Amino acid sequence: MSKRTLAKILAMALTAGVLTSCTSSSITPNPAKGSLITIVEDAPICNVISATVTLTGLNFTPVGGGADASYLTTTASYAPSIRLNLEQLRDFNTFLYIFNVNAGSYNQANFNLELAQVATYEPTLTPPVKLLTTTLTQPRPTVALNPPLVITPGQANVLLLDFDVLHMLQVDAAGQVTGIVTPVISATPLTATNGNGFAEFDDLSGFVRSVTLTNTTVNPLYTGSFLLQLLSPSVSGAPAMAVNFTANTKLVGFTDLAHLVPDSYMEVDATLDSQGNLAGNTVEFQALERPYAISSTQPPSTALIGPIVSTATDQVGNPTQFDLWVRDAEPMDPANISLDSIFQVNLSSGTTFQISALGPNFANLGFGPRNLAVGQEVVVHGAYTKPPASTGSKSFLPVTVDPSAIFLKLQSLQGSFGSIVQVGSDNLTGAFVLNPCCTLLQGAPIYVLTNNQTTFVNTNGLGGLTSQEGLLVKGMPFFEPQAGTINGVPIPAGALVVEAKQVRRLQM
Repeated sequence: MSKRTLAKILAMALTAGVLTSCTSSSITPNPAKGSLITIVEDAPICNVISATVTLTGLNFTPVGGGADASYLTTTASYAPSIRLNLEQLRDFNTFLYIFNVNAGSYNQANFNLELAQVATYEPTLTPPVKLLTTTLTQPRPTVALNPPLVITPGQANVLLLDFDVLHMLQVDAAGQVTGIVTPVISATPLTATNGNGFAEFDDLSGFVRSVTLTNTTVNPLYTGSFLLQLLSPSVSGAPAMAVNFTANTKLVGFTDLAHLVPDSYMEVDATLDSQGNLAGNTVEFQALERPYAISSTQPPSTALIGPIVSTATDQVGNPTQFDLWVRDAEPMDPANISLDSIFQVNLSSGTTFQISALGPNFANLGFGPRNLAVGQEVVVHGAYTKPPASTGSKSFLPVTVDPSAIFLKLQSLQGSFGSIVQVGSDNLTGAFVLNPCCTLLQGAPIYVLTNNQTTFVNTNGLGGLTSQEGLLVKGMPFFEPQAGTINGVPIPAGALVVEAKQVRRLQM
């Protein structure tokens, strides 16, 4: 399994840690422990734009029986409650929580889940989103660990977990999501690959909580770090991970650690090393947020993350605004932001448009107002304003956003293979047509461009793709309003063109 493949899986990494007690024969020694770092990902499903669950409990059953070892539970004195939008993790992963675990072997993981919301894209509605009445059939699922998870103090251990949304959400005979959810989770212990650690995270997003200008690990290659806050909309106990720098860490948007300050929004490509430390490969600063209002003339600002679900233009076709389905906000302001809802983004001449450094742009495509399209995942930075409490005769008034910057985000698009357009002698460079399976992507063929840096998973390059098989394409989607030729490939007007970082064949 490649490092890129490991980056797609839900993992748990254990770093060294031992607790000991007094040696008096009248006192039972405390068991040795390790520090448990949990990581989460999911497999996707078409036409669902939100599938939100909250994890309120997690414990493990020891091999041979005995009392479960509880670590994350609502009955504890301090109870984390971690909110996950599984569609936001579509072929991506992030950290879930960090806590101590008793040394030993465990053959079962036991979850406590609460179902928050499932939403589908419905273009006939205004706004074009349908919230489903949901039922969670198994709020306390159990998952077998085979081989068992063995926790050894003094070393890192990894457990891969995968929330399989594709098989979790029930669909009816017409293929429509019903709102009935049955958890489907898998778990497999891993070992670190030679020199590459346990996994790579190609798009961690969050904000800076603190900066450390010196190395606090035993790895002599690290020069400093910052604490990255993740999943900040969680009710309590949101995870935070130190992103360590080396001499080879690529910095985008800032010059060094000393210039980072709290509330800076960051996107990070990083590797979880064999010691359980996170090493930054590419670290991008996008904006300094202001999560709380300073005055009536200086409203709060934050990073709003999600897909575009509708757009509006003026009489000559210039984009004026778009509706954003907000899955995440970093930092979060619970008093003013309601997640899994529509925000109206108003464009102006002062709005800048940029491309995330974590995604490929080997065709040197541009991104501006006319390159916006329904289905693109973006990060909107800017001030936001809640609507008045009384909406009068209007049934829907969104939060409005005055964006200072909009970033096109690395994302995954799902569909089926259509046809080869071009293939090079290396079987990696070329282009093919992806037929999207979700109505959010308008049903029009998508042109996927690849090069010798594109990773192919579960398939042997472009020549290994076959008709109608399911694919996930991770990359940067550019809307091209005018017809043209890109990398020798004719592109019709109004097409979505994806520069692919990875092409994954779905194994149903």
